[in-house]
Amino acid sequence: MATPNIMKKLVLRLLTLLVAGAVLTTGILYAYIEWFGRRVKPQEAEVIIVLGAAVWPEGPSPALLERLALAERLYREGYAPAVITTGGVGNLNPTPEGRAARETLIARGLPANYIYEETTSCNTRENLEGALSIMQRHGWKRALIVSHDFHLLRAMREARKLGMEVSGAGVHRTALVRPPLILREVVANLVSLVR
Repeated sequence: MATPNIMKKLVLRLLTLLVAGAVLTTGILYAYIEWFGRRVKPQEAEVIIVLGAAVWPEGPSPALLERLALAERLYREGYAPAVITTGGVGNLNPTPEGRAARETLIARGLPANYIYEETTSCNTRENLEGALSIMQRHGWKRALIVSHDFHLLRAMREARKLGMEVSGAGVHRTALVRPPLILREVVANLVSLVR
């Protein structure tokens, strides 16, 4: 029979191994998310999907503006003839992210009749489900997902689960503080794997 001291040591060792495993897993996934987002290359598609980001009272947040600048560049370079902007209402503004994004692209000179909006989603999966609905109405199969590079691994995996053919393009230089957002993606990727 094990003494309480031996049991205490076993429990402590087990906890140490669990913590070390969690730290190692987090580190590996963190590095993979960074690597993946920087190596993925956009491919020609039938539509560009801009994943939502916050809208502030005065308009699109810096994060959303970064995504829109990349989507605009890809559109002008001929990667796709249409754009779908996504995102519902957030905490800071009653204007849906998808609508604010569409209006911004139109104000920058993109043709309104080729910019579609999804305005009811609350997360990445819902962004993609809404975009897929628009794609199906137009008979589109191939999409180019635009987001921040650290978001692309999960976004592209979710899109493929929905049956989309996708490539991605990520914002690399950002005003955002990356480490906490990448750690959030580590957790979100782990959760999406079991979903």
